[in-house]
Amino acid sequence: MTMNPPNGETPWRFLDHTADIRMEVRGSTLEELFVNAGRGLGSLLPWGFPDDSPQSLAVDLEAGDREELLVAWLREILYQHETTGFSFGGARIREFSDTRIAADLHSGVPGRESESELEIKAVTYHGLSIEETDQGLVARIVFDI
Repeated sequence: MTMNPPNGETPWRFLDHTADIRMEVRGSTLEELFVNAGRGLGSLLPWGFPDDSPQSLAVDLEAGDREELLVAWLREILYQHETTGFSFGGARIREFSDTRIAADLHSGVPGRESESELEIKAVTYHGLSIEETDQGLVARIVFDI
């Protein structure tokens, strides 16, 4: 099943995968790649949570390398969504390296209803990659549904 966002060109796309959702995401910098990956994940999650869900969250994450950091980043976004109803809309990155990210997450459009009925169970390491290309960075990641 291929699931591409209906509103034109985005910095992410969903690739065919037999049982899970596989996403390819692009960015001109590693920071942009991380924000775009969060937005791609956010596009899969249902919206329309109560108005008392957080509008902004500070996160500070560390990992062994940039691939592990990407998984930790996406897992934090998924965790916040599941526990507080937070819907990721973007981020202001305060500090960034291959092993650490400190950022302020911002919620998406309040009250926007999503037609998504997917339940993302986990962000996985299966098929995980971050590659440098002539056009910038490309990451591939699989979500367990």
